[in-house]
This record gives sequence, C-alpha cells and structure tokens, in this order.
Amino acid sequence: MDRWMGLGWLAATALGLLFGCGYHFAGSGSLPAGVSQVFIPVMENRSFETGVEQIFTNDLIDQFTRRRPEFLAESRQSADGILMGTIVFLSVENIARSTVSSASERRITGNVNLRLTSPDGRILWSSGAIVERQTYSVAAGDDAALDPNKAAAIAAVSNKIAESAFNRLTDDF
Repeated sequence: MDRWMGLGWLAATALGLLFGCGYHFAGSGSLPAGVSQVFIPVMENRSFETGVEQIFTNDLIDQFTRRRPEFLAESRQSADGILMGTIVFLSVENIARSTVSSASERRITGNVNLRLTSPDGRILWSSGAIVERQTYSVAAGDDAALDPNKAAAIAAVSNKIAESAFNRLTDDF
C-alpha cells in the first residue's frame, strides 16, 4: 500500500513539474499583442521562382485552418491583425554530382519574413528570417525549370516554413 502511494506521489510530482514549468504544445498559445483574428494576404515574392507566393500563402493559411481556425478572419475588414509575408529568396545548390557537369542531387533553401501589423499599419510582431531546406534528386533530363522533384521540394519547404511560422506566432514565451 505504501509503495503504491509513493508511486502516486512521484507521478503527481512529475506531472506538476512538467506542466508547472510552462511546458505546452507548439502552436497552442495565443496570437501576440492581443490580436484575436488575422487576415493573410498573398505574400510578396522576391525570389526568382514565379508563382511560389500562392503556394507559400496557401500553406500558411492551411496551418491556421487545420490548427486554430478561429484565428483566421474572413476579410481584411474583420481582422484585428494583418499577417504579411515576404519570400526573401529560394536558392538551389548542387550537393551531389553524377558527372562533372551534371548534378544528381540538389538542395533548395527558402527564406521568409513575416510581420503581424495592426489594421492601421503598426508592426505588432515580426518573425525574423524563417529558413528551411529540402534536398531532392534531380529528375532525368536535368531541366531544372520542369523538374517535378524540384516542385515537390519547394512545396515541402513551403510547408515547413508555414509550420515554423505558425509555431513562432503562437508561442506564448
């Protein structure tokens, strides 16, 4: 009997320490600066990859939709925060070669900056650089513009950035 009581106290103490220290799941906090709902316009694209702004914006909206839909405003007018993003760059580098002039594997690196502003334009929160990478195998033919593996890697980078952005935005630290 005393043994079970001791184990019960040990378990209760461990749980108290775990949750008492401020531990919480990523993305479970609130939005910064008292913002309750955000509107997310299409990101600005400063990269050389055309059309990625829609991919990155959709992935960010998807993170909100899946994890905290109550944080999304239906329109800019109903939002008390505007979450604007800039795709600073998407760079591709060769990381493995099959011959001197032919790459077999590449890595794409994406860099995005986000800022949460009030409707009147005051900056309430800024992410700093959110950088993610994805490696991909070069498809046969080596036409970088049409490589489906590159497109999949861009999509993976976009999804990773959206997840990181949501977690940073909703951290209550």
